[in-house]
Amino acid sequence: MCLEGVPAATALHWLHSDPLAALYGQIGGLVRDGGVFMNADHMIDTGTPRINAAERAHRHAAMDRAKAAGALDWAAWWAVAAADPVLAGPTAERFAIYGEHADGDMPSADWHARTLRASGFAEARAVWASPSDTMVLAVK
Repeated sequence: MCLEGVPAATALHWLHSDPLAALYGQIGGLVRDGGVFMNADHMIDTGTPRINAAERAHRHAAMDRAKAAGALDWAAWWAVAAADPVLAGPTAERFAIYGEHADGDMPSADWHARTLRASGFAEARAVWASPSDTMVLAVK
């Protein structure tokens, strides 16, 4: 099977870098020559630690305000899902497949581009970025 393109958004950051590199290799085998892969996800620029710290502080302050106003944080949301009679089974299956979030293992956009090129893509680079997120485009 040869695919024209494969998009991904805010999903692959759940994977640690070794399984992610293996997935990129599999995707590289599925995309036809001239086809594309796009990944828009949490990727920080490791060369800007002060900007990263400021963005993180700003984001966490907003999350703290939302939690104080009654919003569920990520862990509490999953706890509610696990206790729900309808969602308990799918929630347990999700944790069996993915485990815990890959926090702390957040490769840079440069890592993604290098790994995609090593996986058979002719070109790969960041095409959009915010302080905490990046879209990497790869062309086979």
